[in-house]
Amino acid sequence: MTFIEHDFPIEKLNPVALSEGNAKKPVYRMHKWWARRLGSVFRTIIISAFSPPDESADSIWQKFCEGFDVRGKIILDPFMGGGTTLVESLRLGGKVIGVDINPVAWFVCKKEVEPVSLKQLREAFVQLEQTVGERIKSHYQTTCPTCQQTAEVMYYFWVKTADCATCGTKVRLFQHYELSRRDKINVSICPNCLQLVETVGYQPSTTCPECQTIFDPQHGVSKRGAFQCSTCGNKETLLSAIKRKGTALDMELHALEGYCQACGRFFKRVDSDDLNRLARSKQEFEHQRDQLLFPRQAVPTEGRSDPRPVNHGYTYFWQMFNERQLLCLSLLLEEIVQVADQNIRELLLLAFSDSLNTNNMFCKYEVAWHKISLFFSLHAFHPIERPAENNIWGTKLGRGTFAKCFQKVLKGKIYCQKPYERLANARGQRISQFLSHERITATLVSQVEELTQDHAALLRAQSSTDLAFIPDKSVDAVITDPPYFDNVQYAELADFFYVWLRQALQKTYPCFTPEYSGRANEILKNDKAGKTTDFFTHGLCQVFSECQRVLKDDGLLVFTFHHNKVWAWERLAQLLIDAGFYISATPIVRSEGKGEVHSSEGNIRYDCIFVCRKRGQNLTNFENLSGLPYQETILASAQNWARRTRESGLPMSEADVFTVVMGKAIQHYTQQLNGAGMPLADRLAEIAQLSKVENRE
Repeated sequence: MTFIEHDFPIEKLNPVALSEGNAKKPVYRMHKWWARRLGSVFRTIIISAFSPPDESADSIWQKFCEGFDVRGKIILDPFMGGGTTLVESLRLGGKVIGVDINPVAWFVCKKEVEPVSLKQLREAFVQLEQTVGERIKSHYQTTCPTCQQTAEVMYYFWVKTADCATCGTKVRLFQHYELSRRDKINVSICPNCLQLVETVGYQPSTTCPECQTIFDPQHGVSKRGAFQCSTCGNKETLLSAIKRKGTALDMELHALEGYCQACGRFFKRVDSDDLNRLARSKQEFEHQRDQLLFPRQAVPTEGRSDPRPVNHGYTYFWQMFNERQLLCLSLLLEEIVQVADQNIRELLLLAFSDSLNTNNMFCKYEVAWHKISLFFSLHAFHPIERPAENNIWGTKLGRGTFAKCFQKVLKGKIYCQKPYERLANARGQRISQFLSHERITATLVSQVEELTQDHAALLRAQSSTDLAFIPDKSVDAVITDPPYFDNVQYAELADFFYVWLRQALQKTYPCFTPEYSGRANEILKNDKAGKTTDFFTHGLCQVFSECQRVLKDDGLLVFTFHHNKVWAWERLAQLLIDAGFYISATPIVRSEGKGEVHSSEGNIRYDCIFVCRKRGQNLTNFENLSGLPYQETILASAQNWARRTRESGLPMSEADVFTVVMGKAIQHYTQQLNGAGMPLADRLAEIAQLSKVENRE
């Protein structure tokens, strides 16, 4: 038995996890990955999984704060995704095997753990800035309206247009006319002449000083996928307008936000010079189009879960960018691939790829925060009516530029050399606890037999349904975060980055040879692609069966999971039994913070940590409560963990309580029932209903 099967220090961990969820560690901000789990949680899991059961929670937390040694241990993550297990295991001195079927995940993890000379990395960026950087900056210049000197453009503001089906009027699809809200000064866009209008606060009847149009800045003509013609009043859906046009809707450039070194930030309506600069960028793009290094792939449609980009007329990935973006991104990518040092080149490529998240025409401007939003703020392709075009290289201010993304990569690698944990002092203030003896670095190897030294890593871009390259009973622990049925369509999302990365990596790495990142045997639920629940559970069972084979007899399989449907928990329990495991413990811990979709209001905010052992190994009674009726046993355990969670200072909703109860129910089932008596589905439904009654009481 290990500590994690006895207890888990959620009272100390939950506040730290909540804080990290809102501001992840630098190494995890180097590149976007979806549903990335928290480093603090997985650090605690690893420490608890290799600590004896008789330790105190205070002792475990001391190890968290001061460090712990897992040298000599081999830890496998068969769904490495964003690399949390690998990073935290390497920090603690372990050896890791990471597998993921998606090439983007593999590449991100590879660059997270590979060591690099920070000096050489900085020098390479300076060289880029002096060459292609200056060329890109020339496409993002304007005239400061105050001092009339040349200034830098931070953001260009666009609006989609559609022709009215009844009268033919060009309708600008403004959902509202607000551009900025800051320091009690609002900036709005006149719907008639596009002049920018400043007011003190929100004025429902704002008058344009140029054309005298009176308008409400918070009420536009487009809403919930439909628009109304301002001339004849005809109402129409966006999709019908797109279908009539046959392509994506046109866009009109109308304003910008600039930065002047003398005057600071400013907004202005675009003038003739700005439009001429755009025309020159378009002309340069068309002149060099055939030679530019941008992806030509069509957006896959067969079996697609999210049809919105295609429905909105974006049939090719390059159509998600305008001509100026395609030109500048291609110029930057061409310069990066010329960098001689492979490691440096790939880290610059990582920054380039991450910058795509904010350099496309699916990003909006956050009027209250004065910054651009991320394309993948949601786990979906979400076309918008008012795109904001970022400055690709970047200015002193702004978000998501290549320069800022490079700084994220640089900070990530600095963190790897000097990692820390964010803790709270006695006054509740956040402090950074540095651990001078820890490093996040790996020597990459190609075979398991080469995992002879500490901090060694074997990374594979393949399916984990066949782990034949790993010998039987050679792994000390399997710690992972598997896909949650149909919650995230990883390949469908990752293709956005993959088609660009492939331009630079297809000749170096075979996993980047195919046109797209999706693979037929990717384990997920997608009914449109014929991947049913049975397909998903069968595939996950294959992976867990392979984990059972490679795991030492006394080793643990540990993974996090949550879902809001009873059937998902039922399938999970059965596939664990089929794979040869039982659940020995199910601690509950805070999941991602408020910045993540899974933690939004009304969604589940906690993960159930499944601690599993091979069947026949050290089977113990369920929390020493097996003498009680199973309903009372499960509910008593769930109430205990819910109480402890609330005592850690965090709330629990009904959906959160559901997660706790389901985890305890299938833990009890795999330990005690083994399929006898009432079917599992009926038992889970009964327990779920009882938990609602108990929670109300």
